[in-house]
Amino acid sequence: MGIPSRMKDRAVVLSKLKQANYATLVTDVNLGAGKRFAPNAAVFGQPEPRYYNNREQTMKAHDYTTQIIETERELAEQLSFDGDTWLLAWMLAFGLGKVTTTQPNAGPNPTAYQHVFRPLDPATDGKDLPVTTVYTEVANVAALKRRLHACMVRELAIDFPPSSVVQVSCTLQGSGQITTGALAGIPALSAMTLLKSNDMQFFYGAQAGPTDISSEIVRGSVRFGFSWNPDDDNSRAPGGGLYRSRAWVGMPSPTLEFQRFVDDAASTPHDEWLAGTIREVKIVVEGAQIGPGPEKHKLEIRGLAVIPQGVRIGQSGDKSVYQYTISPEHWIKEGANDVLTVTVLNTESSYLV
Repeated sequence: MGIPSRMKDRAVVLSKLKQANYATLVTDVNLGAGKRFAPNAAVFGQPEPRYYNNREQTMKAHDYTTQIIETERELAEQLSFDGDTWLLAWMLAFGLGKVTTTQPNAGPNPTAYQHVFRPLDPATDGKDLPVTTVYTEVANVAALKRRLHACMVRELAIDFPPSSVVQVSCTLQGSGQITTGALAGIPALSAMTLLKSNDMQFFYGAQAGPTDISSEIVRGSVRFGFSWNPDDDNSRAPGGGLYRSRAWVGMPSPTLEFQRFVDDAASTPHDEWLAGTIREVKIVVEGAQIGPGPEKHKLEIRGLAVIPQGVRIGQSGDKSVYQYTISPEHWIKEGANDVLTVTVLNTESSYLV
């Protein structure tokens, strides 16, 4: 045989740009200007055909299939990375769908950019999730180097494992179509600016002024997730052939799980849960300084009005803990206020555009 392919010799390239529309790919020039990172697991970009067959037809004198026709082609991929601030912002941009970018200190620190991500509002922003083009390789032959068309972030998760770096992952849903061939000018592997879980601060309590309860949080128990539950039933339109034709949103579904030590001197978390008290939750992780500062690489997840679905009492080691679950139905909309914002500070000037 020839030389066996090694995934460590392959590449995956991401662009901060969204496609102009579902059918128009990000150009190779713009892909080449994107970012190349080392994922925690291989990204194959393997299409999955679906077929019709006639095995169940009767009166054909035997029990076997005589005809197979491909009817659809799907493409789904898992992306998992260490918590670099560019990657965090990339997944949030395509996962939530809306971003506002500013420079918090433009004069003294012109390389620091703040990106505030929000779930898009279908009533004003439209129901189409932004999609992008992803380049990935399986082997060093053109037929196994491919651009994945119209990729949306179907769902994402941010985890805070103990004594490690923040982890970010997502399910990438493509149209099912690929274009093969090598990408000219693949960017060099990007250096990562990582956020560490041990630097996390956790705030929970009164709205607009939650209390720092970091010392009460069980390490490794915090996990944030978000999905739009995309409208799969209507993702294919007549004339689309084998492939998806659009990425319409469904219902926004933020989730948050964490554990908190039970205090021998108070039952406040249990009492608030039973009373249905509205709380604010905020998770902040700061990293390396950007330029001359004082700005730092940063992630902030903020739920402005939440009521935990459950605050079950459990055990962690020999300690009693409250096990918080804030499900999609328990993020509260109050007037024109945001329900959820996620902020990232890094050195990228924009996302989606």
